[in-house]
Amino acid sequence: MPATATRGLRGHPAVRYRPGIVLGLGLGGFVDGIVFHQVLRWHHFISDTPGNDTTTVDGLNANTLADGLFHVATWLILVSGVILMWRSSRAGRVPSGRVLAGSIITGAALFNLFDAVVSHWVLGLHHIHEGSYETLSDVVYFFASLLLGAAGLALAGSDRSTHDTRTELVT
Repeated sequence: MPATATRGLRGHPAVRYRPGIVLGLGLGGFVDGIVFHQVLRWHHFISDTPGNDTTTVDGLNANTLADGLFHVATWLILVSGVILMWRSSRAGRVPSGRVLAGSIITGAALFNLFDAVVSHWVLGLHHIHEGSYETLSDVVYFFASLLLGAAGLALAGSDRSTHDTRTELVT
């Protein structure tokens, strides 16, 4: 039986995108938390849930804790991406710069799409900019995330090289 038949998913060409996508998921969460939660203070993780109004001390305490747990989760996702990247490089499957950049952008867009659909619309935890234009800001966020994802996929897909360093070292 050929070696490629026994490799399974590890030998699949899409595996070269996985480290960047996971890194992008973590970075997308960090950017969301830092920019929207901390710098702009447009929302917190659970700011639109009953009893967690950010205008009260108890509500702000609950939101700060939820934001902190959210940052821990995105940090763990980011660490997972670093581990995947390290394993890929040790196995000789180093993605090109275009594939890595494109897959990181795609991962960040996937985080934003998940956030828009699940956190904003399905669970109603928060909105991008709470107030009179919260629905509009959520819709803009969703479509901007789609465009970001398309750009990431286009960038990653524009590089058809395999960048398998094992073959580069042998030849």
